[in-house]
This record gives sequence, structure tokens and C-alpha cells, in this order.
Amino acid sequence: MGSDGGAGAETMPGPVDAGGGPLSVTALAFLRVDQMGLVVDWNPAAERMFGWTREKILGQPVADTIVPPQMRAAFMAAFARCLATGEASALGRRLELPARHRDGHDLLIEVTIDAVDDGFCAFAHDSTGRREAERALWESNALVQAILEHTSALISAKDLDGRYLFVNREFERCFRVAAGELVGKTESDVLPARVAATSLANDMRVLHSATASTTLEELPTGEEVRQYIVTRFPLLDPSGAPRGVCSLAIDDTAHRRSEEALRHSEERYERIVSNIPGMVLRFEAIPQEGRVAFTYVSDGCREVFGVEPAAVLADDTAITGLFDAETQKSIDDTLRESADTLEPWRWEGKIRLRDGRPRYLQGIARPERLIDGTMVWDGLLLDRTREKQAELESARVRQDLNQMISWLRGYAFTVRVQPDGSVRKVYSSADGTETFGGPLDATSDLAEAMAELIHPDDRPKYAAFRASTLAGQAGDLNCRIIGFDGRQRWVFIRLRPRPEDPTLLDGFCCDITPQTTAPSPL
Repeated sequence: MGSDGGAGAETMPGPVDAGGGPLSVTALAFLRVDQMGLVVDWNPAAERMFGWTREKILGQPVADTIVPPQMRAAFMAAFARCLATGEASALGRRLELPARHRDGHDLLIEVTIDAVDDGFCAFAHDSTGRREAERALWESNALVQAILEHTSALISAKDLDGRYLFVNREFERCFRVAAGELVGKTESDVLPARVAATSLANDMRVLHSATASTTLEELPTGEEVRQYIVTRFPLLDPSGAPRGVCSLAIDDTAHRRSEEALRHSEERYERIVSNIPGMVLRFEAIPQEGRVAFTYVSDGCREVFGVEPAAVLADDTAITGLFDAETQKSIDDTLRESADTLEPWRWEGKIRLRDGRPRYLQGIARPERLIDGTMVWDGLLLDRTREKQAELESARVRQDLNQMISWLRGYAFTVRVQPDGSVRKVYSSADGTETFGGPLDATSDLAEAMAELIHPDDRPKYAAFRASTLAGQAGDLNCRIIGFDGRQRWVFIRLRPRPEDPTLLDGFCCDITPQTTAPSPL
């Protein structure tokens, strides 16, 4: 054998590739060592593979240069045994062995070792990249397999005739079928005819268009029908022609049901809000601009203010422009107090619409301080116009009644019967001086206060009258009293329990002394 790498490479037989054909000898690393284990030949391919130049490696022990440290002892033992005994079990065979590059990184090489007259020669091929590629491919396949087996999506692949080629574990679980039993069958063997026909039509559409598509489909799984988002895409051969279709179905039932429940909830909310005598609102204070910004108002805005909700959301002055300076100040003061204390905002006031009609409003809202410090209120603005007008009208009527009673020189009153049987005054038209010769004590039991004035001879019939009226019966009574001024008077007393609340009694008492035997007045 020649001493240079080229001559050695030309005379030594080379290894074969994985398919059985010879590898290019000039592409292989060639090295030769003598019986002392020293390198005596080294070609350019070996320089590239191991990082040692020919000048640096020649004469160096092969064990100390390209054999990994952890394998050097075993290498030297095998080398010595081969020299001593001629054992050649490893010679002439392609071996895969670890090696070490000059810079210290590890290599994996395929090497064929042969004996020569003065030592050994070897052809080596770096298989590190192939091994890494194989490992990466294995890891990728393992990852894909793990995804297929553990995903909650139903995954299947079918050929051009609609026969199953593959289904994953979730598909097996949902349809209670083993993959081995399903391969070669069609959807009509698993699903109801109507569902299978729809699925087949969607498959054909994907195959004909050669594009992916996503549809919402209902699939019977177990005891119920569930909604799935199904994505289909064509499986292509190396030439780009479709050879099947793959389907991924994701269960969307819970989401669909949540959406439906949310829709019903929103509809119920809107119905409730629409029946409130006022409007629901959400607003935030903007101190630097001296105004509030509405982020939600219900349709009740039309009834309360005569403006559209959209107009209020676009421009708060559609509402706030109706407030006079005093009203605006009262609103600002109550909002400021609510913001400082985080207590509910409460406000009552009167405004006039643009057509001049009055509106009596009552606002109540709960504050919330957002992370950025913004104050937001959620609440109601109630229209109390009817109640307020009724209240004003009631006050006017009562005032007129009191005036009429005063003209009649009578005493009108309303009392409530307490659980202990006492009678407490709720209302009186005057202090009773005109009738009783002095004012009745407003804080005492009114029935007892009157009883103390009754003439001793008439007390039995007053007691009976009192018992019947306290029992919820209407009654009239003519009796004598001795007034606070010492004068004896004849009085007429009438009591009527209220139908809606018998514990409330409306009464009237007047002096009828000139008519000492007069019957009860009408």
C-alpha cells in the first residue's frame, strides 16, 4: 500500500451504501494505523471529518485522537487482543461507533476495518446527521401520534370511495367502535343514513374543489346529538392529486348551549328592563370635563326623556341639557359623596322636558372604582311623575278637606290599631280644641284620651262602641263628654275601618250640643 492517502484509497475496497451499492471512495475518510496503533495514513476526507490535518495526526496514537475518552480502554484491549490472537470478528463488517472530533464534539461514524500487512486500515462515514434526522423523525412521529391519540377532536381519514383509512382514539370512544373494525368501512356503517349522506356530500365537495372547508354538523354520539365544528381538507399524493380526505371534528356543544343560554338570558333581561317605569343606565364621571358619560341606557330613555338611547350614548347633553343649574348641582354633590364613600348614589329631583312637561325623577346607582381609578355607576333612573302628581293632588285634597272640616267645626282623624290594642293617631285635621275644649294629646292612645272625656253615664256605651270598631266594624255614636274647659257637650263620633287594611280607621267627631237629642248626621 502506498504511503499517501490517495494511493491507499485507490487500492483498498470500500464499504457499500444502505442499498447495497458502493459508496464513493473519495468521499470516505481513510486512515491506516500500524501495529503500535499509530496513524500512518490519513486522507483529506478524514481531515474534514475529524478536524485533524495529515501533518498533525501522522505518528499520533489513534486512541488518543479520534476515540472518545470513555472508550479508549476498551479500544486498546480489543486492539491488543486482535494483534495477539488474530481474532477478526469485527473485521470486514460495517460498524457504527462513536468517535471524537479534534474540537471535542462527539461523532457517530459508520466504519469498516480491515487488516493489512503492517496494521489495520479503515474507511469511515459520518452518520451523525442521519442519526439526528432519524431521531428528529421519530420524535416528530411520536409527537403526531400523541396528539392524534390524546386530542379531544375526532380525527379520521378516508379514501376516494369514502372508506376509512384511519380513526383516532377519541373517534373510537365517541362512536364506540374499534379502529381495526372500522378500517375499510364507510360512514353509513357507523352513522344514521341522513347524517352519513350529509358527511359524504361535504367530503365530495372538498375533493372536487381540492380546498379545505369548515362546517357545523350534528353527530349522534352515545345517547345524545352534539354539535361539531368539522374541518375537512384533501389528502394529496406526491403529484398533488387528491387521494382521500381528512376530517377534524371539534365538539362545540357546550359553547353553543352557552350562547343559547346567554341569548335567553339577554332576552329575559331586556323584557325585565323594558317593564321598569324608568330606565336602566351605566355612566362614569369625568371630573376634568365636568360631565358624565353614559355607556349604557335602556329603551326606557324614550319614555322618561323623550330621546333615543343612541342619542344619549353619543351626546350626554341629550339628558343633562334638561337640568337647570340647581338640579345639576344637586346631582354633582350626590355623585361626589357617592364617589368618596362608595355608598350608593341616591338623588331625587324635578326636570322639565323640552316641551315643558315636568318629570319627577328618582335615581339610585351603585358605584364601582375601576383599576384605573375611574368611577362607574350602575343603576336606575325611575320616573316618579305619576306618584308625585298623585301625592301633590292628595295633599291638595286633604288641605281642602281640612278646610271644610274646620268650617264644620269638626275633628277628622286617622288612627292605627297597635298589636297590643292601643290606638295611635296617624293624622288629624286639627288639635281638637273646637270639639273637646282643648287639644288632645297626640302622643297618647287616642281612644283612651277620648275615653277620659266621656261622661260617666255614657262610658258603657262608649266602651261597646270602641270594642266593635277595634274589631273591624264600622260604627256611629252619640254621647256626652266633659271637655277640657269643664263644659258638657254632646258629640257625634263616626269610625270606618279601611277595607284594604282594617288596622287603619278613619274617623270624624263634631260638637252637636245644640241638638241634644239629634240623630247621627248624614
